[in-house]
Amino acid sequence: MTDLSVNTEPENLSTSQQESLLYLQRDVLESVATSNEHGDNLVKLCLATEAMLPKAVASIMLFDNSHENLVVRTAPSIPDAAILQLNGLTPGPQAGSCGTAVYYKKPIYVENTATDNRWQHFGQFAIDFNICACWSNPITDSHGQVIGSFALSSFETRSPIQFQKELLKVAAYLSGIIIQREKIESELWNQIHVDPLTLLPNRTLLNQRLQHGIEISSRNRTKIALLFIDVDNFKMVNDSYGHTVGDEILIRVANAMKQAVREQDTVARTGGDEFTILLEDINDPLDASKVAQKILDSTKESSHLEDIEITLSIGTSIYPDDTQDQEELLRNADTAMYATKAAGKNSHSFYKPELTQAVQAQITLQNELRQALRNDEFVLFFQPIFNNTGQKIEGAETLIRWNHPTKGLVMPNDFIPAAEENGLINEITQWVMLHACTTAKKWLNNGIELKKLSINLSASEISLDCYKKVEMLLEQTGYPANRLELEITETMLMEQGQRAFRELEKIRELDVSIALDDFGTGYSSLHLLRRLPIDKLKIDRSFIMELPQNQDDITLTKLIISMGKSLSLQVVAEGVETEQQRHFLSEEGCDLLQGFLLSKPLPEEDFLEKFKLHA
Repeated sequence: MTDLSVNTEPENLSTSQQESLLYLQRDVLESVATSNEHGDNLVKLCLATEAMLPKAVASIMLFDNSHENLVVRTAPSIPDAAILQLNGLTPGPQAGSCGTAVYYKKPIYVENTATDNRWQHFGQFAIDFNICACWSNPITDSHGQVIGSFALSSFETRSPIQFQKELLKVAAYLSGIIIQREKIESELWNQIHVDPLTLLPNRTLLNQRLQHGIEISSRNRTKIALLFIDVDNFKMVNDSYGHTVGDEILIRVANAMKQAVREQDTVARTGGDEFTILLEDINDPLDASKVAQKILDSTKESSHLEDIEITLSIGTSIYPDDTQDQEELLRNADTAMYATKAAGKNSHSFYKPELTQAVQAQITLQNELRQALRNDEFVLFFQPIFNNTGQKIEGAETLIRWNHPTKGLVMPNDFIPAAEENGLINEITQWVMLHACTTAKKWLNNGIELKKLSINLSASEISLDCYKKVEMLLEQTGYPANRLELEITETMLMEQGQRAFRELEKIRELDVSIALDDFGTGYSSLHLLRRLPIDKLKIDRSFIMELPQNQDDITLTKLIISMGKSLSLQVVAEGVETEQQRHFLSEEGCDLLQGFLLSKPLPEEDFLEKFKLHA
């Protein structure tokens, strides 16, 4: 049993001093007995000690996990900048007061930090934070092992009187009691909530977190994914290779799972060879499928042992899509896991089979897109942009198509969302920009002089140093900057905010034009439009479709054209499909026209033929 008393009645202490120390002990020990907020109790101890020694601050340093360096555990009155410098202190004979006290396992009283040899390496620290004297007492655990130090740092040079030495001793002793109590409670908590083999949360802790996660999800209207994971053929491994090998495999599988999830997610071991993962705050079931695939891949790479190949079967249920009941959510994930085993193991299934099929199709598409980039399966089409009368080609918009080996020509609407989802959109955009500028430079060398070649930028491309990519592209291809135009949607620009504004301004400084696509569908006001780094407005096709019959579209289209002229911006109408639309737009002074009436998007050879007819 830990002795909760310490001798506070040395003969040379006055009665009032003895009472002060006894009161400090009683007050702190009462807090320890009635509260498990151990950090608060350490703060309380420091502040109470500071109150008994004016012009001084208290600090508690403890060994880190390596047991080689000290870090600050509590120092409520010390600036963060000082704490950062103290962290990592290595005990030694000249390691200030705390490091020296821990090294020699005895109290150290430095009366003047400016002249004491033990502070010679910390002179600047003492000056920066006005530490003139510093006294430190080792903190020990219940076995008498030194685990840290309690220190009083003074803003004036002074040596401690006997009462202050006793105060330091009592404070260090009380610190040890609080830390020991915390350690015992932590060990008990771990016994109840943590799996001793993998050090993962166990079923008890998982259920607590799942219940809390459901409450948060219900309030915020977000989704939760619960993944139930079983190690395939694990009993056979245990029987054939023994439990030592089996345990090592479970540890490796657990580590692979931890690496595959976010910090806020929960990976739990809920049975012998069963694990459960709780993914909170997800946007789409596909997010859970990505995690499952990452786990399958990383386990395959990291779990080889004794020539054993370990695979997993994973089942997933989604809250609240599948159920709003906690127990049923667990059962559904278990059911989905057994469906995976029945289908051949080493895979992942959702509780709803149709969701599994949809996600699998999405994963297949994303894998095929990676293959398409490697195999150069993408091709460029060019849609002519005509002048006001529709007689002369002024420029072209670059569009991508996927020449799929079995499906034929795939339109961008069928694969661009998948590319955005898995992060391939940047690579695809860079491919388009490189091949488009290379092609247009070849045309230019052959006398085909487009005023503007227009290329669409993805939302993720409008990022830091986007303009550097454009600059490198122009240098690499030799295409003139003043003939290149980059399109960005109005909604995208509004969502990206000032970062996008700055990048586009830098791009314009290269003499590259910027067109605002799908104008009219976003949030731009006339006031904001004046400040946007753009050269051209492209009226969204939704306003053109019912011209000139729809009066609202007439009004809005006239307004956009008028706005463009007032701001010296060119205006392009997209989706021109009838002669009546062309006539109306020409009469209203729209600068450029684009649409199927004039020309659909064309492969390179057909575009060049079209250009020669309308140059």
